[in-house]
Amino acid sequence: MKTKYTLISLSIFTALYSQAGFADLREQCLLGVPKFTGEPVQGSINDQPVYIEADDALINQPTSAVYRGNVDLKQGTRHLVADSVEVTQQGDANNLQRIARLQGGFDFKDDQINLKGQDAEFNLNSRDGNVTGADYQLVGRQGRGTAQDIELRNNYRLFKNATFTSCLPGDNAWTIDAKEVKQHIQEEYAEMWHAKFKILGVPVFYTPYLQLPIGDRRRSGLLAPSAGSSSRDGYWYAQPIYWNIAPNYDATFIPKYMSHRGWQMNGEFRYLTHLGEGKIAGEYLNRDRYKDYVSENRKRHLFYWNHSSAFLENWRLNIDYTRVSDKRYFTDFDSEYGSSTDGYADQYARIAYYQPNWNFAVSARQFQVFDEVDIGPYRALPQIDFNYYKNDLANGWLDFKLFSQAVRFDNDSALMPTAWRFHVEPSLNSNLSNKYGSLNIETKLYATHYNQKKGNGAGAEDVQKSVNRLLPQLKVDLQTVLATEKTLFEGYKQTLEPHVQYLYRPYRDQSNIGSSQVSDYLGYGYDSALVQQDYYSLFRDRRFSGLDRIASANQVTVGGTTRFFDKTAAERFNFSAGQIYYLTDSRIDDNSNNDAPKGSSAWALESNWRISDQWNWHGSYQYDPQTRHAALANSSIEFNPSKNNLIQLNYRYASKDYINQNLGASANRYNQDIKQIGLVAAWEVNDNWAVVGKYYQDIALKKPVEQYLGVQYNSCCWSVGVGARRYVTSRQNQQPNEVLYDNSFGFTFELRGLGNNDHQSGIQEMLRKGKLPYIQAYSL
Repeated sequence: MKTKYTLISLSIFTALYSQAGFADLREQCLLGVPKFTGEPVQGSINDQPVYIEADDALINQPTSAVYRGNVDLKQGTRHLVADSVEVTQQGDANNLQRIARLQGGFDFKDDQINLKGQDAEFNLNSRDGNVTGADYQLVGRQGRGTAQDIELRNNYRLFKNATFTSCLPGDNAWTIDAKEVKQHIQEEYAEMWHAKFKILGVPVFYTPYLQLPIGDRRRSGLLAPSAGSSSRDGYWYAQPIYWNIAPNYDATFIPKYMSHRGWQMNGEFRYLTHLGEGKIAGEYLNRDRYKDYVSENRKRHLFYWNHSSAFLENWRLNIDYTRVSDKRYFTDFDSEYGSSTDGYADQYARIAYYQPNWNFAVSARQFQVFDEVDIGPYRALPQIDFNYYKNDLANGWLDFKLFSQAVRFDNDSALMPTAWRFHVEPSLNSNLSNKYGSLNIETKLYATHYNQKKGNGAGAEDVQKSVNRLLPQLKVDLQTVLATEKTLFEGYKQTLEPHVQYLYRPYRDQSNIGSSQVSDYLGYGYDSALVQQDYYSLFRDRRFSGLDRIASANQVTVGGTTRFFDKTAAERFNFSAGQIYYLTDSRIDDNSNNDAPKGSSAWALESNWRISDQWNWHGSYQYDPQTRHAALANSSIEFNPSKNNLIQLNYRYASKDYINQNLGASANRYNQDIKQIGLVAAWEVNDNWAVVGKYYQDIALKKPVEQYLGVQYNSCCWSVGVGARRYVTSRQNQQPNEVLYDNSFGFTFELRGLGNNDHQSGIQEMLRKGKLPYIQAYSL
């Protein structure tokens, strides 16, 4: 599990750290932290000899000795410097006790703490000691303060009338004054009683009890809070509470108050056991008071469960389940467990058994869609898969593979049919290769049987009860790599990688599979949908995902890639292009609207260019020869000079025809092209300041889609971040031409230096915010 560090208090000022470090600031902070430079001690330090040097000594052998003037006492990792030290010795040789008493000021150092005080008493046979009038500083980590009295024991330190801060000497940005502080050395945490939190010396909060980490172990308590305001939620405040249940269990509770909505209770439970690892989360709002939410059921909630496990050697279990109370949940609430841009929530479970040559799985899947549709997608419950592999047949010339599946499809709509689908897909593959290239010949057979049942609702469409489909397939795939030292660019090595594929599959009318009442999310058949085209999808076997629509094919796909490598063999540039040529029309039924484009597919182009160590460019483009227009395009260029600093300009384009053809019937609501341009900038101005800005503009609508500006200030012992965001949203009963925006402002504050000594700039977290998060430009 990820390590968490927390400051436990009733105060809103808390701390939480991740493993990512901001090296420069961390190094600067550690400059003010004392370091132990001696040799580590093997065994018990109490068994080490004691060495004493002084200007003057009065020794009363064997009971006492008094040392005066520049007294220097060493024992293992302990080092004491004082004006006057009296050492007394009691007991016999089997139980000899040595006590050192210090007066008139001293300086004590070991591998854990540095102490300066007035008077002290140390037991040289143990780690016990008592100190008065002390200034202390932790070794190897941030933490310092003062105390009227200190009890030093082997497992703890007790400070009375003490102060503590993680700020470096000379910086009193915040301190905690407590009547009593107890540091637990092995457990790496501190307890405080009657604590007052001060900012610049001014008390701002009191708590009777406080707990904070002084090491790298997870501790229960409050995490870093966040607060802000938005036109949707009003003023809001969220306070995470962390519970370290056990080394392999933890939980986080996040009460969140929104002035426009009310109290939302959120929680997350993580576990790691011999049965697997996972996360269970929930969000619950008992009554949503938001005036623009007009549904009768005002209870809003989310449930999330993600689990993966390997057990009994060969068994695997995976669960990915998300369900929300209503279709508008991810539109109205920001949640790390889903987004409105996804369009649906997935609910999936699979258990599988694996052997070297075969595997068997039983799964279930359904979708909760967020658009307002009369008929939603089918659920697959159950789905049973069996796979068998056998390689190196016929003296190594052939590989055999068998995929088989039985699945039952059901739908919430009484108008839609239900069905069992039984599918068997054997294939033989021969792969011939040498240093010049490879030739892959594959034969495959799709054998499918459907047992369909008409829906029980009034007006349900009649379906053919029993359907059999048998489709053979032949695929011949040729690839080669040609390298040349002579290129257009001196000092670069170029490769040419032509790729040619022939695919044949006869036509079978599949209009009798499923219902002709195709809804927004049904796509084609029970689980099929068009595959969105790019360069690599050109070489796929099928135009449709799923098995209900397997289009005929008599086609040649021609494509290729060229790459340029520099003198260090690092790839600096590549360019890929390809197109499908249909020798005969690709069909699935008698409806010409479902046919592939006549003659050829769109050209698919894709390129990546590492211009320099700081500059990267990525672009892709599809040109439709039928319409003689671009169908799809995107491009991004990024400047990344150092660390997290970056500036990225990106562009996205999708034609109306492409959207309506490839994204299903639900995309028909788009009556224009999508054209968006975006600018993302993230910069660590110096070791303390970090800024992130994002701006996305819809060129077609001539309106901004999302705007974000975040600023974070980081110091050694605290950080503060503010963010302002404006983005397009929606509401119920929204007018067709109405564009709505949500304007929000967020604020975070955290103490630093309490757990480990890593220091983040905050850039990565700010880049993740928003409906359109930052995506790195392709880096070769």
